[in-house]
Formats: sequence, C-alpha cells, structure tokens
Amino acid sequence: MPELHGPIKITTSRQISLPTALMDQLHLRPGDQVYVMQSDSEPDGLVIVPLERVSEWIRLGRAAEHQDSRDPAERMQEDG
Repeated sequence: MPELHGPIKITTSRQISLPTALMDQLHLRPGDQVYVMQSDSEPDGLVIVPLERVSEWIRLGRAAEHQDSRDPAERMQEDG
C-alpha cells in the first residue's frame, strides 16, 4: 500500500499544498503541471498524474488507434 500523506487542508480557494516528501517521490517541482482524477480502485480517492505521463498516455492511445484502422463495426464483431 502506498504511503499516506496528510491530512492536507483544502483552502477556501480549493487549493492544496503537497508535502515535500510526496513531491520528491513523484519527482515534482514547484511550477510543474499535473492532472487530478478520481481513482478507479478507490471511488473516494484522487490520483495526481504529472502532465508528462498524461501526454504519454495520449501519444500511446493515438498510436494504438493508427495501428487498428479497421471500421469500428468490424472491430466490435471481431472482438466479440
């Protein structure tokens, strides 16, 4: 199980400050950009994803789309 950091207070402007230890573990620095999304495995949890990782997900997704240029109806039939 990952290390738990907190509690962290959400300000009235809906901002949080990430602990230095977590920033170091994630190799984040002040000024870096991140995405925040709801966790798939923990509906009440959040996941912080560095911008570079999301960019990589998008690049890989586009590459996969180009590899599978079949008609969507064909893919549905073949994939079951």
